[in-house]
Amino acid sequence: MQRYFTNQILKTGGVLEVQKSDTHHMKNVMRFQPDDTFEMVDADKNVFICSVTEVNDSIQYKVVSQESSDTELPVKVRIICPLLKGEKFEWMLQKTTELGASEFVIYEADRSIVKLDDKKRQKRLQRYEKVVKEASEQSKRLVIPRISFAAKLNHVDVSGDEEVYFAYEDLSTDQSKALKKHMDNIESKKQIAFIFGPEGGFSEHEVKTAENFENVRLGTRILRAETAPLYFLSAVSLIVD
Repeated sequence: MQRYFTNQILKTGGVLEVQKSDTHHMKNVMRFQPDDTFEMVDADKNVFICSVTEVNDSIQYKVVSQESSDTELPVKVRIICPLLKGEKFEWMLQKTTELGASEFVIYEADRSIVKLDDKKRQKRLQRYEKVVKEASEQSKRLVIPRISFAAKLNHVDVSGDEEVYFAYEDLSTDQSKALKKHMDNIESKKQIAFIFGPEGGFSEHEVKTAENFENVRLGTRILRAETAPLYFLSAVSLIVD
């Protein structure tokens, strides 16, 4: 059953109108007709079964019943990431959303190939928000991950994170530990962050910035930049999900 999101508070029996951003998809992709049903997640993260009542320039629907659903990880995982070239970044956003990421903070990596001005950032942000919204609907999430742009890595606010994991393949075994050795008490955390670098790797300045973070190795192989957060979220899911 197709899932959508609304910023309204829903109640059983209510009759509402689908927001404009979803009308095209419902009419032209799903081809909804009266009496067709779908799921709607409201602003309180509650899931409701809804039935289409009218299809014209807009779509009206009735809230039929509330469903029990809990598809979120018990720990919030923020992904602190650089921009990646080509379609890699959108692919990473899509897959990490499916795996349960709660937020994306995009920092300006010293060695990042992709550089954006303010105008292009705003355009990209709108595109990225669409990607994670669709991924959240497909994977039956209860929330849509937030996305924001930040400045350099040392300006990213991690004060709300109980643990910050820094994936850097060039550290020696004395300076870093395998990820599984950091996972013993992860179930007790409410919010953590994971930082990975661009295709060109971290600069010395960025490594210096992360001295107080948990330096981790993601296995014995060198992963591509877009694969690293998938590895991390999969490991977290294995323990807490």
